[in-house]
Amino acid sequence: MEERKARNWYWWLWLSPLVTIPTLTILMLIFSLFYDPGRKLICIAVLGSALWHLILLFPALNKKSEFVRWHGRQALFLAGVRTAVPLVFGLVFGAEDEALLFIPVLIAVWFFGTLWGQLQAARGKCSLMRWFGRAEALPSRVRAEEPAQARKLDSEALVDIIRYSRDPEQRRKALAELEKLGMVEPL
Repeated sequence: MEERKARNWYWWLWLSPLVTIPTLTILMLIFSLFYDPGRKLICIAVLGSALWHLILLFPALNKKSEFVRWHGRQALFLAGVRTAVPLVFGLVFGAEDEALLFIPVLIAVWFFGTLWGQLQAARGKCSLMRWFGRAEALPSRVRAEEPAQARKLDSEALVDIIRYSRDPEQRRKALAELEKLGMVEPL
């Protein structure tokens, strides 16, 4: 359940370019009307469009699930990387054509980063938790079938003890174990 909730927050990272890119474009157009588009204005426009990612504070501050909280932080980290890429290119190249080289890098970070986070959440893993030494809080992935199968093997061994053992004490203990498992009615 919490894996699904954590995974669903990554949908915001998939869809956020639909609002961040138009916001960046609008801010750049507004700034270019009044000022020369320099490095400073590019950085302001990039940071202004990145404010949409603050919605990820909801899972990052989740009080009910530590797993969702850490995945919210990981999604914020990915959003920060996605913001840093155009910032660095904007600072280095300014308004020159070479600044557009950030687009393929940003698409790769967007696609692979979001896919990575979403797959980790679905598998019950979180790299950020491991990096910060919180891996013991990851949800356990014990399958429901395994205890039932182990119980079946144990019960078969206990029945064999009752059938074939010559030691009455061993048979009594095996019968008591079967009672604990709820497989026989107490006498």
